[in-house]
This record gives sequence, structure tokens and C-alpha cells, in this order.
Amino acid sequence: MTLPALLEQARRAWPDRCAVIDADSGRRYGFPELVDEVFAFSRRLLAACGTRPGDRVALLGDATPDFLFADYGVMSAGRVRVSLDPALDPAEQLAQLRDAGARLLLYCPSQADRVQALRPDLAAGGIEARPLDSLADAAGPIPPGAPPPVACEPDWIAALNYTGGTTGLPKAVVHTHGSYCAALHNIVAARRPWTGDRMLNVRPLWPIAAISLLAHLLQGGTLILGAHFEPRRFLDLVARYRPTCTSLVPTHLVRILRALPEERTGLDTLSCIEIGAAAMPPELFEQAVAAFGPVFSVIYGLTEAPWTCYRPPPAASELLADPAGTLGLVGPTTDRAEVAIGDGRAPLPAGTVGEVLIRGAHVMRGYWNQPGLTAAVLDGGWFHTGDLGCLDDQGRLRIQGRAKAIIRTGGKSVQPAEVEQVLCSHPCILEAAVVGIADPEWGEIVAAAVVARPGTHPGGDELAAFCRERLSAHKRPKRLVFMDALPRSHYGKVLTRKIQDAIAARQDCPPLA
Repeated sequence: MTLPALLEQARRAWPDRCAVIDADSGRRYGFPELVDEVFAFSRRLLAACGTRPGDRVALLGDATPDFLFADYGVMSAGRVRVSLDPALDPAEQLAQLRDAGARLLLYCPSQADRVQALRPDLAAGGIEARPLDSLADAAGPIPPGAPPPVACEPDWIAALNYTGGTTGLPKAVVHTHGSYCAALHNIVAARRPWTGDRMLNVRPLWPIAAISLLAHLLQGGTLILGAHFEPRRFLDLVARYRPTCTSLVPTHLVRILRALPEERTGLDTLSCIEIGAAAMPPELFEQAVAAFGPVFSVIYGLTEAPWTCYRPPPAASELLADPAGTLGLVGPTTDRAEVAIGDGRAPLPAGTVGEVLIRGAHVMRGYWNQPGLTAAVLDGGWFHTGDLGCLDDQGRLRIQGRAKAIIRTGGKSVQPAEVEQVLCSHPCILEAAVVGIADPEWGEIVAAAVVARPGTHPGGDELAAFCRERLSAHKRPKRLVFMDALPRSHYGKVLTRKIQDAIAARQDCPPLA
């Protein structure tokens, strides 16, 4: 199965349903119109740009209908979609474009200034940059119901998805049409039927979110594109469009709860709020349930293996009964995914902590042009995630931390999650992220970024004394920086490298004993 084949199925299955609503303009697209727009983009791309199957086409833009059509349209044309994060600085975007070997960069109007600044470097690298709307008349009139212009194959590369790393070097996950379709199957099988449901999207569409939204469309649901997240705007959109589901990260929830008026009306239509990537602290979970009800589902997956586990909203009652004891519980595997703990050869007993391994057709093909790294993480048919976890006697996965995040200081190992848990147990600390900082004497030292609870003002000396009572000397943070919020990706993943950079750049970071 391929992405354009699934789109054609949706066009036939839901001819009279609304597929997409643009929240900014109010414009609505039925399923036939949506698919026509996608395939028309594919044809215009081929007519205007002279690319060949397998050529990389980069996209830079916003969560708008035009961007969504382009995202699906590039892949439906048999080209490789390379979606760029607009929040990256120009040097990082340029590094990804060069690493991908992109021939073409298509961008939304909001990114025109950014692209203009990059043009000399793009030209030097042989990368053509064009606004999305420049393709509008490239293929002439296209009749409604036209098929995709290319017969894609399941093993063709559909996308390169750049994912974060601690080194800052580009690392692109390779997904084929087949692996994306397997991920779509897992999403559809995990969720309850969405027919008639309305999903409000306020998250970016890169690098893989557009695929999760496609699963909603394939089930006959309506997608409301809210463009960008802002807490009061989110509440306004919920009141206006009455969505039944949405997808957020914990940072979004914190900001929404702060913006909620005392009279919390208009939230009753939301029956499912999906939370991905970052686990919610128990206190945040309780506050969110008090505001929205027990409607939260949790997704566990990586860009390399999306939608591997899913914990549906009905499981919220268990978490409410024991929020601390169920912290990190991400649920059972999705339909065609397998999870093992250990080395993939001999499964560890239930409850034993080890590295989380994933197997299934939804797993990436590998990393772009990095055969050594690919071989290291795809060993024996299993993807080695670098996450620490355990399986309970019901086969549900619980995430315990990051194996690859271990800090080695003075010959001893420190698991950041353990230090973060201690810091967050302080009554004034809302969030904490612990990282390793290079040190000539110790190899690495333990450093921490913390976010104080509103209205509190803890000091470095106070936290140092708190840690001395609860942590061995080699585990105590030696550097500390206070932040208004931890830097996160749009999936909610803490950006370790940005915290390391912030600590290194802050000369006033107090040394802790």
C-alpha cells in the first residue's frame, strides 16, 4: 500500500463528508476536493520543477491547508518529502538541506524573509527555492477526480524526517510508503472510529505529524487546522468549532490551564486529548483531568518508530487512582508493533528495567546516508530506542528514562531521570532537566535546568541542600540554571542540546556543592 492509494480510498469512501476546515479563513474542503488538491499539487510539481523519482523536495511552512496539500502531494508524486522545522536557525536548516541533497525548497509566504536570507547559500548548493503558490498554473487545468500522476511503490522512500540529537549534526530518519502505511494502520487500529469526529490541530505538521492527521482523515473524520498554538486562541477555537479530539504536548496543557477562566465552559465536546512524547507529571495530570475530564490518551513512539504504544482515555481512571505509581505508563503495543526489553535475544522478566526495543513494519528503513549508525540501532531486526523501560504482567510498557542519556562523571554513571525526580520532589520545582556538561577534570559534570512553580522563588543554595540530603555526591548537580520553561520540540521532547548550550553560555550559573 502507498499514500496516494490510501488517499484515493478516502475519496471514494467519504464523498459527501467535510475533510478539512481552515480555522483562519473558514474555508472547507470535502474529501474529493482534498484529494484533488493533493494530486493537483503533485502534477504541478512534476510540470514545474523537472524532478525525478527519489529526488528530495524540502518544505518550509505552517500548518495550513496549502502546506498539507504540498506535504501529501510531494510524496504522491514519488518524490521524497523533507519537512523543515521553522523554529530552527538558518544554519541548522541549511545543514539539513545539504545533508538531504535537496534539489528544491518550497516555502509558505510566512517564510519568505527566512528563505531570502538563505538564497546565496541555497544557490551555491544548487538548491532552487520557490514559493508554494508559484506552482499554481504549472500544469494547466486538472479535471476533478484525476488519479495521482505517479504509480508509487511501497518500498519507495516517502520522507526524510530530521530528528533531534545531542551533537547538532543532521540525522534524517528514512520512511518508505510502506512504513508510513504500517504506522497509519497502527493508528487507525488503536483509536476508536473517528467517523464524524472533528480533530483540532494546533501543532506543526513537520516532520511526521501530518501522517497522524492523515489517519484521522482515513477514518472519515474532519480536520480543523488551527495553524499555531496560543492558549487563549486554542480555547476560542474549541468554543467555535466544538472539536471532539485534539493533540497537545504537556507544555501546551500547562499554558492552557493558566489561561482558563474560572467559568470553564465549552470544553465538554473534547472526548480525547492525545499527549505524545513527554510524560505528564502526576500533579499536571490531575489538574488537566479536573479541567477537561478523564479524556487523555498517551502515545509512545519515536520518529524512527511512530505510534508503537497507545494508552486510551479509559485508562485514565487507573492513573487517577495511583498517579505516582503509574508515572511513565504508555500502554500496550499497537496492532502490528512488537516491544521487547533487553537485547532482543532473551526477553527480560516482567518488571525488569532494560532498553526498549521495537520491531514492526512501521519502523524506519534507517538513517539517511549513515549506514554505521543504522546498523548500530537496527540490530537483529529490532530498533534499539535508547529508552529505558519495563513491561508489566499485562504487556504494557512503562518508560523509565533514557539509556543513552547516562552521564559519566569521574568514572561513575548517573541516570538523569533519577536526579530530575529528586529535583521535582522539591515543593517549589515544577520541571527539571538534567544534562551532562563536558569538564576537563571529571569528563562530565551533572548540570540542571529547573522551572520554578508560579509564585515561588527557590534559591540555588536551597536546592543544593535539598540534593545533599537525597543524592550521592557524584549525582548532585554542579551547575544550575533557572528557566521560565524547558526548551522542547513540538512533540514535547526536552531539547537536551539547547539546555547544554544555555548552561554553557550562562556565566552566572551558580556552582552547587
